[in-house]
Amino acid sequence: MFKEFKPVAVAAVAFVVVYVALDLNKLYALRYGADLGTFAQTIVNMAHGSSWNYGEWRPHLEVHDSWLLYALAPIMALFPRTETLVAVQVFAVAAAAIPLAFFGREIGLSPRAANVVAIAYLLTPSAQGFSYDNFSENVFVPLIAFSGAVAVRRRSPLGTLVAAQLLMGLKEDEIFFVAWLAAACALFWDRRIGVAALVLAGANGGLYYGIERALGTQSNAPQYALGIEDVGGKLTLAALLLLPFAFSPLAIGRWLLLALPFLVEIVFAHHNPYEPSRIGTHYTAPLLSFVAIAAAFGVLRWPRITAYVIPCALVTMLFIFNDTALRPGRWPFVVDWNAYARATEARNTKTPLLLRRRDEGIWAVAAVNPLVRLDPRPDPHFVACPGYNTNAAAFFSSIGIGPRREWKLCGGVPVSENAAR
Repeated sequence: MFKEFKPVAVAAVAFVVVYVALDLNKLYALRYGADLGTFAQTIVNMAHGSSWNYGEWRPHLEVHDSWLLYALAPIMALFPRTETLVAVQVFAVAAAAIPLAFFGREIGLSPRAANVVAIAYLLTPSAQGFSYDNFSENVFVPLIAFSGAVAVRRRSPLGTLVAAQLLMGLKEDEIFFVAWLAAACALFWDRRIGVAALVLAGANGGLYYGIERALGTQSNAPQYALGIEDVGGKLTLAALLLLPFAFSPLAIGRWLLLALPFLVEIVFAHHNPYEPSRIGTHYTAPLLSFVAIAAAFGVLRWPRITAYVIPCALVTMLFIFNDTALRPGRWPFVVDWNAYARATEARNTKTPLLLRRRDEGIWAVAAVNPLVRLDPRPDPHFVACPGYNTNAAAFFSSIGIGPRREWKLCGGVPVSENAAR
């Protein structure tokens, strides 16, 4: 049976190689934001029993119900570098394609169709965005959700409950999603499994929010309101989630109503609304997981659409929208090795060091050192650099190909050219 999944396995390996390389380039160019350093320091400290970090200036477990991060503490203890977290992030996103392909076969897809759906998941702007963005607990959502879907399909109580518990250890909003899907499972698929998962969700919610109340803390959450900001942007985001699967999820009809809680989290967010450019941020991970599972059922109902899925995914990735460097006209960042050397000096410091907000890229590299802190105060001198390097000559010059030139950089992006040396 494993031979059936060779195409998606090869695609997953290629995904890992490409995105680990791109992420390391981004890290060395000091282009990562505060969250990568915040999680790195959190997990390093978890090896000593604390989730404290100097990015949020409080224990991360007071910010989110993310106890599953403790599983990464032994890995970070062995390899205490931000590169470790980058590699884990990419591997988690890529590995999710395998259980998605298994799920496709479980529901009756042909080996070819199952591989197509799983590969399309890897090509989505969302999956690639998760791999190229700051680290988040939610990068594990697709892997665990697809594995849980296989367990539910096989009517495995143990597998379902393990997957549900792991999901709820990522973030508190997953508790609500698990409860919603557990109720649906109890009504329409397997009453015993659904009720058990619903009880488990209730126990997790009661325990987490009970502890919060006892400690007098409150988790971070976006602000929500009944009005919808940027309606056109929300519709575009939904289309960009469906297009890589050739709109096959629409084939499941009324079962799309199960996506309502996932949509609500995106659609009713205010003050920081989720417009199309944020399709690759971690909040869309649960919604992407639902869409990918729906796509498997959709392809089962519309078998002829299988031939259009990969072309649609490629067109979406290369020409319509992709929030990473994998788009025509974009190039990896130019690394200023002198600037990176200063970041490694900060990482190796033996005395407490306070970095300014303008130095988030340095924080991402150096935060594995618990002595390094990120100033929580606003930085009036923070400069927002361009998001992408579109200068091919600058990139090739930086790696020794073509004429050597001096380039003025802003966070690894060439912004002007000086006279040639």
